Amino acid sequence: MEIDLVNDYKDSKVYRDSFNQLATLVFDINFEDWYQKGFWDDRYICHSFIRDNVVIANVSVSKMDLMINGLNKKAIQIGTVMTHPDFRGKGLSGKLMRHVLDIYEQDCDIFFLFANSTVIDFYPRFGFESFDESQFKLKYHPTPNADTTLRKLNCSNKEDLEFIKRMVLSRRPISQQFGVSNNQGLFMFYAIKVFPESIYYSQENEAIIVYQQEGHTLNLYDVVSQRDVNLKRLLNRIANKQTEYIHFHFTPDQFTEKAQYEWMDNNGDMLFIKANFTLDKNSKFCVPVLAHA
Repeated sequence: MEIDLVNDYKDSKVYRDSFNQLATLVFDINFEDWYQKGFWDDRYICHSFIRDNVVIANVSVSKMDLMINGLNKKAIQIGTVMTHPDFRGKGLSGKLMRHVLDIYEQDCDIFFLFANSTVIDFYPRFGFESFDESQFKLKYHPTPNADTTLRKLNCSNKEDLEFIKRMVLSRRPISQQFGVSNNQGLFMFYAIKVFPESIYYSQENEAIIVYQQEGHTLNLYDVVSQRDVNLKRLLNRIANKQTEYIHFHFTPDQFTEKAQYEWMDNNGDMLFIKANFTLDKNSKFCVPVLAHA
């Protein structure tokens, strides 16, 4: 069986189409729209086994910077780990994992990934440890600010998309405890694929806000800004009369003492980390959900 190892082929239509077919089959995800809009950049790299021009197994990396306990770390998130059903059980994913770790080990401080319960025995073989994340919820006592002006950003509009991209390029991490920057390609994937109706700009805060109100809970997914944002004021701008709880989908530094927190089940996905520095397993943090690859 003649199998080739091919890396970083996003501009090859044949390989990219095959990668998209496999991603659709395994995860029901297609990256073509993201590529065509110019957001599949050099920080998302596929490493694949290819047979007869067909992608049969893949491990992708997303390069980003993490802010962990106030220190900047070079990070690589591993994602889109998949093997075609016809080629499973042959150790292809393991070979690709070793290949990826060998390539990037010298260039980064930390690898991390999210894995479902079916593969939690797989990643410790490569030196990964599982970590529990916290989820933060705040009981909200409204003092709504009626004179707010939020502008809804339209992801079908090229100028709005460029504006979002520029803001994300120069963002500061949302948290000093566990924040992300330099991950604009991944953010833009969420913008066009997952949250196209939920992205707003607040002139007062000079911030892009990604949020959704569901029943009595306001889900705050991200706040993109060049400077620190007063979250209390921001919440008063975006909450409505129904809001009783704020669910932060990141680590809200300003509220970690006040917010209720509990260990997260992450829809069954578990966080795995392999780092060249020591991480406190008891620290309360949440990886920003818009940084999940």
